[in-house]
Parts: sequence; C-alpha cells; structure tokens
Amino acid sequence: MGKNVYLHGFWLLIAIGAFVTGRTVQVSSEDGETKRAEYGARGGRDGGAGTKGGTESRRGSGPGEGGELIGALGGRVLSPEAMRMAITSIIAESDPVIRQRRFGELLASLTPENARVAVETVRNTPRAGWSMWQEIRLLTYAWGRIDGPAAAAYASEIEGRSGEWTMASVLAGWANDDPEGAKEWVAAVEDQDERSKFMRGLVQGLAQRDVEAATSFVFSLDPDTPRRGDYIKSITRQQLTAGSDPAATWSGSLPDGELKGEALETVAREYVRKDPEAAAAWLSAFGEDDYGREAFRELSEEWAEEDPKAAVEWVQKLPEGENRNAALGETVSEWARKSPKEAGEFVAEMPAGQERDVAIGAYARRMVSQEPESAMEWAQSIEQEDLRNKTITQAARDWMRRDVVAASAWLDESGLPDQVAAEILRPEEVRRDDRWRR
Repeated sequence: MGKNVYLHGFWLLIAIGAFVTGRTVQVSSEDGETKRAEYGARGGRDGGAGTKGGTESRRGSGPGEGGELIGALGGRVLSPEAMRMAITSIIAESDPVIRQRRFGELLASLTPENARVAVETVRNTPRAGWSMWQEIRLLTYAWGRIDGPAAAAYASEIEGRSGEWTMASVLAGWANDDPEGAKEWVAAVEDQDERSKFMRGLVQGLAQRDVEAATSFVFSLDPDTPRRGDYIKSITRQQLTAGSDPAATWSGSLPDGELKGEALETVAREYVRKDPEAAAAWLSAFGEDDYGREAFRELSEEWAEEDPKAAVEWVQKLPEGENRNAALGETVSEWARKSPKEAGEFVAEMPAGQERDVAIGAYARRMVSQEPESAMEWAQSIEQEDLRNKTITQAARDWMRRDVVAASAWLDESGLPDQVAAEILRPEEVRRDDRWRR
C-alpha cells in the first residue's frame, strides 16, 4: 500500500505557501481604503482580525518585458485583472520550481476581491490535471482562510467530485483560521450526505490548527454520523507529520472503541515502514482489544511484504484470539506471494486447529491464481466447516474468473454439497444486490 503521493505533495505546497506568505501584507478594497491583514505563518490563531494601516501599497503591474512579472509579487495588492494576468504568466512558466516559487509569492496578494478570478483563471487554463489541482487546492485553501463564506459559496457551484474536493480545501482553510465559523456553516447544511462530505475538510482544518480540539470534536459527533472513521484518520495523518512515535502515543491514549481502532490502523501503516520491530512492540499492547483487528492486519501485511519470517514470529507471540488470527492470515498471504514454497511448508507443519485453518484459508486464496487445483485441495482440508466452505467459495470464484472451463470441470467432479456449489455459481450482480440490501 503506497503512500498517497498526491496528498503529501499538496501539504508540501501548503507549507511552501505558508512560509513565503508568513508576513504582514497590505490589502486595499475597491473604494481605496487600506487595511493590514496577516496571512500565513500566524495560522489564524488570533481569530483573523486585521489592523488598519496607512501605508500606501503598490499595485502589481502585471507581465513586463519578456513575459516576466515586474518585481516580486509578494505583498502587493492586485486588482482582479492584474491577478488574472499574473496567474496566466505564472502558468506559462515551464520550469516547475520557478513556477511554484512564483505561485507561492502570489498567494500573499490574494484578497477577497481577486480570489475568485485567481481560481477561475487556473481552472479555465488547459493544462495537465495534476499541476492544475495542486494550484487550485492551494488557492481555495487560501481563499477559505481570508473569506470562508464566499469561498464555500463558490465551491457549492461546482458539481461532482471536483466540487467535493474544492469544498474540502476551502473548509480546511476556513477551519484553520476561523473554526467556529466553519463549524456553524457546515452544521447548517441540511442534506446529510452533503454535510458528511463537507465535514472532511472541516476536520482537516481543525486538525492543522489544534489536534486535540479536532479530536474532541470528532468524538463529540453522534456515533451514527457517517464517515467518523475517515475523520479520525484525517486527524491521525496530521499527527503523523510530527513523527510515528508521537502519533503512536496519541492514538494509544484515545478512548477504546471503533475510532481508536481506525487511528491505530492508520499509525500502524506508517510506523511499520519506519521501524517494524518498534511498531510491532507498540501494537502488541492492544493484542486483546477487538477494535485493533484492522491495525494488526495492516502491520502484519506490510511487515510480511519485507520480512515474512520476522512477521510470523511476532504473530506467534501475540495472545490467542481474533487479532492474532487476522495477523496470521495476512502474514501467510503475503509470504505465499513472496515465497510460495516456504509459506506452504510453514502451513503444512502447523498443528491442527483453528490457527492452521486460518493459515490454510489465506494460503489457498493466494495460491489459486498460480496453482488452482492445489489451492482447492488445501481449501478442502480446512477442518472448520464454515471457514472451509467460505474459502472454497472464494477461491473457486477467483478460478472461474481466470479460467471458467477448467474451474467448471473441477466443480463438476468436486462432490461439493449442493449449497456450496450453488453459492460458487451465483451471479455476481445477485451477490452485489444482496450485500446492498444488507
């Protein structure tokens, strides 16, 4: 499971913009009134109040000779038209390092009056989606910080996933600067599905400002609130920016339950890549807690990708129970992918019992793509009836998708109970409908 490169790239650019724009800039309104507004490094901790100042600010003059902007843009007041020209010039820059530096400088000149033009200019310029979305997210995040209501209104006009992503960025910026205002706006959204989508950006911004406050907010939500697990994962990822060890300590201190399990899983995924032994020692403390099952799956899977023998040694020291079984299954599955012969020998030598059945199930499901007939023999050797039938069904369906002729021939000769055979052959769309109804 690779890291989310796009997410990290986004927050790296946020850091660049915050650094460049972490100073007092001058902003003037249409009627010529001049006021000072801090943007950037203060992070909105003072509540976003600006102070008036009497120093006249120079206006950016747009592109000059050779298409270069005349002077540094940072801190200048730009009219909407000057902002459009500046954005167009920056987008035309072919060197990505120069372009991002100039774009970061330009964020200091973003005002409530020119923000919409800035965003629309980027959106309407035909370019590669990756570069465009980096800059739109930065702009809408910054717009949310200086004028949350207007930025949210703009994002509401955009349909589909683009609108959802834009709103998330806006609300992250708004909540970072004015958490109470952003909370009130989201709470007033009547449609529950819309509100749950918007909550992601809200929590993201709250976490950037104050992790503990964001955590308390998520735990205060009604347990039936959709996506609560996603929100706590967002906070956990923010905690991970401070390092795996602090994040591990924080997640372990959360109240027991489903949300804590989501946090443990998120930390485990990153911690094991940095230091698998330390991650395993940390997670072992939750070996008997049922909410930690997915974290055990995650850690064992990631570790087994690199060192399956070390992973399985750790698993065998865990307390007996569901967490150990979950970790064992993931370890054997990854081991079988990496070294089928060694994994098969390990499973064959295990004593009869539930753990051997779990290991066989994982091994058979992994091996059906390589040695289907052998995998089905393994599956049929599982002692526990429910697990045996489930494993046979899953492995046979996989085989059917790959080679329906051979799999059908095997099924005809298998002697499986009629109920199991019927479940294997049940159409996928019917199974999907059944899951949906449940």
